[in-house]
Amino acid sequence: MASAIGPSATAIRLPEYNLPKEIVPLVAAVNHALDRLEQGFMIQREFTANAAHELRTPLAIITGALDFIEGNGAIAKLRKDVSRMNRLVEQLLRVARLDAIALDTSKTVDLKATAASVVATLAPWVIERGRVLALTGTDKSVYVQGNADAIEDAVRNLVENAVTHSPVGEEVTVEVLADGRVNVADQGPGVPIDQQERIFERFWRGRSVETAGVGLGLAIVKKIMEAHRGTAAVRNNPDQGAIFTLTFAQSSKS
Repeated sequence: MASAIGPSATAIRLPEYNLPKEIVPLVAAVNHALDRLEQGFMIQREFTANAAHELRTPLAIITGALDFIEGNGAIAKLRKDVSRMNRLVEQLLRVARLDAIALDTSKTVDLKATAASVVATLAPWVIERGRVLALTGTDKSVYVQGNADAIEDAVRNLVENAVTHSPVGEEVTVEVLADGRVNVADQGPGVPIDQQERIFERFWRGRSVETAGVGLGLAIVKKIMEAHRGTAAVRNNPDQGAIFTLTFAQSSKS
């Protein structure tokens, strides 16, 4: 039971019954310490969520004001910086929600339809940035047990990450496989082998990475997959780029 206690399972307490009386005070003290740690985690999560929420309104006002200002390159740079801040705030809110609220992963979700929805939604954004977005894989529905909104969020984060790292004119591919896997492949520089585990850590951006991201997108993906009892992994494409893979357990409906 003690080994199961962690940041995502702070409510677990050790039983204080059927123990030798000499051990009871120690177990009780450990449980009290866990109570204090849980309270600390709760305060931290609430602070993150509240701070991000409070930042949304002023950033929205600034974004709206900048849309009506004409100017030189400085204004364009300012718009880009504010856009980056907006994305950071949204990601902080997603992280806070994932930390604080257990996802309902009991529904049956069609991976193919979910991936298709992400591709359709992001296609204009991808084209605007000079890349191409394609959906491949099985033509049939692939059912998994999970949360449709969260899975869509995970796939969207991977696509946005792939577009960011792919050169202009290249293709990003979303592939849904019949065995419950989703691959998102880019045409970027790939991920060094020694960074392939750490890349899913919060705020990890790797060495010599030039990107507007802050290192939360892939951490959100990992958190969502953990809630689904699945995995998120990355490997390098033998030709060029990286392939991120989400692996789900298939639903009995499939």
